[in-house]
Amino acid sequence: MRLHYLTLYTFSVFAMSQTNTLKYPVLGKLSAAQFLKQYWQKKPLLIRKAFNPFPDVISPDELAGMCCDPQIESRLILERGGKSPWELRKGPFKPSMFKKLPKTHWTFLVNGVDRFVPGVHDLLDQFSFIPFWRIDDVMMSYAVDQGNVGAHVDNYDVFLVQVAGQREWKIEDKAMVGDDFVANLPIRLLKRFKPTQTWVLEPGDMLYLPPRFAHHGIAQGTDCVTMSVGFRAPSIADLVNSVSSAALSRVDENERYTDPDLPLQHPGAITSKTLEKVRGLVEKQIFNPESFSDWFGRFVTESYSDVEFPPPRKPLPSATVKKLLKSATLIARVEGARLAFIQDSPRAIRLFANGDVLQLEGDAAELGKILASRISLPATLLQPFSGAVSISLLGELFARGILAAVP
Repeated sequence: MRLHYLTLYTFSVFAMSQTNTLKYPVLGKLSAAQFLKQYWQKKPLLIRKAFNPFPDVISPDELAGMCCDPQIESRLILERGGKSPWELRKGPFKPSMFKKLPKTHWTFLVNGVDRFVPGVHDLLDQFSFIPFWRIDDVMMSYAVDQGNVGAHVDNYDVFLVQVAGQREWKIEDKAMVGDDFVANLPIRLLKRFKPTQTWVLEPGDMLYLPPRFAHHGIAQGTDCVTMSVGFRAPSIADLVNSVSSAALSRVDENERYTDPDLPLQHPGAITSKTLEKVRGLVEKQIFNPESFSDWFGRFVTESYSDVEFPPPRKPLPSATVKKLLKSATLIARVEGARLAFIQDSPRAIRLFANGDVLQLEGDAAELGKILASRISLPATLLQPFSGAVSISLLGELFARGILAAVP
């Protein structure tokens, strides 16, 4: 059953062009523009009662149950009480395992919770002041007293939200440049950690950390649950590999390097003119504006490997789509689905959906932008888009399991 908290945090979807001037409750007294200018990828920020209260979207027992699911990535870290210090165990686990754990100093972590729990997925709307394609996943952890994963750094931005219990966070106030980890451990622990700030987070509090800021969170008491909203930070190697592969798939193998204007030159020389010509040929394939943007849109909306979508089928009939829009309360993006768009002209976009691209114009383009702007939308907001192309777009996204109608 889907859980929705749209009424807790709302603002006009039609004001997306003014997103930076809007207030987001999770940012406290800051506007989106102030947060991005002063804190995003610059310095940490603690916001008390960012979620007030934190919605009841998942229980510790349900989180533990996810550790037993072979489809879901989970880990257990025992600082003490294991076969060796900082023992790492990987799921899926048997339910009986939890009864054998010590009373303190352990924590389990579950990756991609937003891809399996609708209520957690819906909470991503509260972070839409950052483009959705930048959001990676929501990891959640459960810890007993003193449970932690050690002092470490992440190579990406993260919002750490206290869901239940208390956690003490110690952080350094500047980003680390190099890596210096304790050797021969299954997890990456910092060899040196000199915290400059210490806070105890209560339920609903949120701590933002830019990439490479060292931090250490220790559970205070039992039933400590923390939600970690992590952001994508693809490596340059991943980007180069992906864009090169995409270019190779388009290149005509019969097309060759030619030089009919070859001048007489030293037989051992590679001239600057040759280098310029070869660079132009390569850039033409990789950095052609339309091909490059098409690659990037597909790259950042590819579906997750642990989420299965239904095989392609015919779009829902227009009458069925219209009936869904009238009977539903919300139209929601299904867990794990990715949407993004590129504006090609004032009235035309390319909508990227799970790695595929749809060319849209006019009202259908406006509809595509709205669908990409939120995780959950009031169905009444979409009812005015009654044109054949718009209804066909909705019918296709319903059929592909990317959108769902919520009663």
